[in-house]
Amino acid sequence: MNPRERLKAAKGEIASEPRTAILVLGMHRSGTSALGALVAAHGATPPKHLLPGSLHNPKGHWESTPLTIADDHLLTAAASSWQDWLPLDRQWLQSPAAERFRPMMTAIIASEFGDAPLFFVKDPRICRFLPFIASILADLRIDPIAFLPVRNPLEVACSLQERDQMELPTAFMLWLRHVLEAEHHSRHMPRCILRHEDLLSDWRHQMDRAARETGIVWPVTSDQADTAIAEFLDKDLHHQRASVADLQNHPDATPLVRSAYAILRSMASEGDSQDLRDQLDRVRATFDESCDVVGKAVTAGNLAAKRLHGELEKGIVERDALADAQQALIRDRDSFMAERDALAHAQQDLIQARDSFMAERDALALAQDGLVAERSALARIRDDLVAERDAALASRSWRLTGPLRWVSSIRRR
Repeated sequence: MNPRERLKAAKGEIASEPRTAILVLGMHRSGTSALGALVAAHGATPPKHLLPGSLHNPKGHWESTPLTIADDHLLTAAASSWQDWLPLDRQWLQSPAAERFRPMMTAIIASEFGDAPLFFVKDPRICRFLPFIASILADLRIDPIAFLPVRNPLEVACSLQERDQMELPTAFMLWLRHVLEAEHHSRHMPRCILRHEDLLSDWRHQMDRAARETGIVWPVTSDQADTAIAEFLDKDLHHQRASVADLQNHPDATPLVRSAYAILRSMASEGDSQDLRDQLDRVRATFDESCDVVGKAVTAGNLAAKRLHGELEKGIVERDALADAQQALIRDRDSFMAERDALAHAQQDLIQARDSFMAERDALALAQDGLVAERSALARIRDDLVAERDAALASRSWRLTGPLRWVSSIRRR
């Protein structure tokens, strides 16, 4: 079916094949990825663009990347986040602000799953606004089925503490918010509640039970899915382990958390019943009342924390700017020192050249003095010779022998 036909089918203009979406509704770190892998191995279509694996989930999340991003944006628009354990404003979910997300999420679901008759949507965030997602599926004439994995909240809290450095009391309240919202808003759907430890110990029986209780037929049988599941389902990845007794004795586990977990375990093992639903309704009402009491204080605390965070970020920016300026000054200082050292070396070279020139000058001066002395000595010798000549010329013997010298010169001619 092409997009135009899908749109017509959504409007009821033409008949369409029945389609089913399995909603994996569980708290973060509750085994939702393992359940997603099991559902995929049994033939349900996964999203086209899977969120890649991570350090704490190396085998993958089985979540749609664009849908997860859109879910985060919706929570942000609702003044919330995935770490917020306060209830979402139900009026906001019916407001124009929320409705702006409907076309985008509708397009994402159509793009990620195409015309698949059986597919699954897995993102713990949708527990917080399940009615909104269910209404989008209804617009697309897609029947929802809910799988609710339940894991010991102490294991969940310890896992969040390790992965996100989340405080245990906060993690417990976050677990409580997710499971209560998911259970309450999935009551009108065919659903199956599955204990995490049962999935790990006997996934074949649990997946067959899920099919029976929700009325779906797996495209791939458990025997056929065995190889694919063996590659993903690894008990060694079940790092955090805690017993029911550990939860009961833990000081951070409130009575509401312990009660909710006990009721959900009973639903998984004994089956759904109105009595168990009523018990969960009382837990939910008490939790919501507590949130109403502490909500304002938490909101004020969050605002103060945001203000302090903003001031901290501003201080960090200023610190970084000062550090950059300091580094620039250090570089300038180093440059000046290098230039100073170069000038000092040049000065030493000039001093050495000057000393060499002065030594050469002194040597020349000495040589000059020697030449002057030698010239003076030669001048004295010359003067002595001139004096001797003049004396000879003035002597009587020179005059008497004059005729003889004349005759001698005539003969030589």
